[in-house]
Amino acid sequence: MSEAAQILKAKQLAAGPLGEQLAKFPLLFAKSILFGQRPSKSHRSEIKSGSVTLVDLGEGVLAITCEHVIASYQKMKQTHDSLVFQIGDIELDPLEQLIDKNVRLDLATIRLTDAQSRSITSNGPIGSCIFRPKLWPPEPLKVGEFVAFGGFPGSLRTIASFDEYVFESWSSGASEISSVSDGQFVSKFEREFWVKSFGAEHHLMLDTLGGLSGGPVFINRGLYWEFVGIVSQYHENYDAMFFASTFSLRTDGTIEPLPI
Repeated sequence: MSEAAQILKAKQLAAGPLGEQLAKFPLLFAKSILFGQRPSKSHRSEIKSGSVTLVDLGEGVLAITCEHVIASYQKMKQTHDSLVFQIGDIELDPLEQLIDKNVRLDLATIRLTDAQSRSITSNGPIGSCIFRPKLWPPEPLKVGEFVAFGGFPGSLRTIASFDEYVFESWSSGASEISSVSDGQFVSKFEREFWVKSFGAEHHLMLDTLGGLSGGPVFINRGLYWEFVGIVSQYHENYDAMFFASTFSLRTDGTIEPLPI
């Protein structure tokens, strides 16, 4: 079988039931973020959303998200007095618990207390687990490998009441890596093979997936999974999803910067 035929067969497998099963895995470690003006019956609140990945790299539980998510919260603090920031149903101040952040890598790490991590993971199967890697850092990624990722698109956010928001999840079970560089990797959108679950009935496209930022990206190594990145952004010009690599994360949650 030629290399091209092997690649096509792999994509077809990924787009079938196998890919659907793989798509469920990242959501075990993903939780929604909600932040903005504290809800009030007297006025419409400005609310933004994102995702976090729950991991323990060896020195305690971390919530990992994108730097641009934290930057958006910081910007809102400059113009609003009463803000709320929640991971799942748990309210916290991300700046007080922030370990590190890096603009170039688009990574931010938040330390969770034991009580917070227990509460965050206690509500349903999605976001019910803390990922603990077999080894750290993970093996380098290669073009042509497939990754699974997921999170909570803002377009699937619904308002149940003035102070209650409901987040539905979305995931891809097998997204082929099209390029790898320092600090990031990219998956070009292939409409024929992109695998969706938990929200596929909404006919979502990449340009409606805002809110996925910070969601986990994993690669299956056969007998184990590796945590290799988080969702960074969809780039319309390239019709591709950009992921922030997690190889620069140290076990204590600090971030090793890229060379200047």
